Amino acid sequence: MRQVVLLGPRQIAVQEVDLPEPEPGEALIRVELCALCTWEQRTYTGEETFVPLLGGHEVTGRVEVINGSTYLDLHPGDRVAISLLNRCGQCQACRRGYDNICEHGFDLPLRYGIPGPAGLSEYLIAKVTDLFPMPPDVPPEHVALTEPLACVLRSIKRARIHPGEKVVIIGMGVMGVLHLQLALARGGVVIVSEPNPDRRAAALAMGATAAIDPSREAYGERILALTDGWGADVTFICVPHAAVVGPAVEAAAKNGRVLMYSSIHPRGTKVELDPNIFHNKEVVLTGTMSQSRRDFFEAAQLIAHGLV
Repeated sequence: MRQVVLLGPRQIAVQEVDLPEPEPGEALIRVELCALCTWEQRTYTGEETFVPLLGGHEVTGRVEVINGSTYLDLHPGDRVAISLLNRCGQCQACRRGYDNICEHGFDLPLRYGIPGPAGLSEYLIAKVTDLFPMPPDVPPEHVALTEPLACVLRSIKRARIHPGEKVVIIGMGVMGVLHLQLALARGGVVIVSEPNPDRRAAALAMGATAAIDPSREAYGERILALTDGWGADVTFICVPHAAVVGPAVEAAAKNGRVLMYSSIHPRGTKVELDPNIFHNKEVVLTGTMSQSRRDFFEAAQLIAHGLV
């Protein structure tokens, strides 16, 4: 079979390797489609230096072989969404229920001596416990978004959106769009901040009540104007730029929640904030990382039933 290997900045190789064989409790999956995360993009451009890498973790495929028995109603030919995040089940994080931030989450499996989830391959090996059966009529393009949707679903849960709250989404890429859909479903009144006019228009068409152009408008002033001086109850930062963090915190409402959905790059970038904002307004600045097994299951259900 063929597999794609990221070797270094802007260096990709297609290798011919033997077809892998599943161990007991594993399945051989024929990959139908693999979406590209910004992790693979940053590795390709050289922002991340984790190479060589068998990238690809937003994957859908069809079951070829299952080694052993399973309680799942799963058969060769069935389409599945695949959770490729490592969850050891043994570390403190996993045992406390935080398997999304497993202490060994980035201890990537070695395939042919190269680490990585290996979704950019014709076939891959996955644990049966990491397979989520999907209806045959759901397009693979949708199923491949199960993993990113699961990450966004966790973000939405952590924000605790109440109906009618003012929700701001900074960045209208794919992750911003998924936040918009789920925030609306929770009853949020959504404002987006996005410099691209086509993306702003798309957000408004999807149900956002207002769209800010941060390249031409003062972010904080516009948020206050659009919320009658109250501020943003919830803010999702879906861009990797440290410069947006300070204005997002300053424009937060009393008891506002600001969630760092995106990682910030370059890594190690510092942000300066007035700590009295947290004292005086009880603002919470927090983050969200990856997804739990339950998040993945729920995201698969949303896609399977056409709810996203």
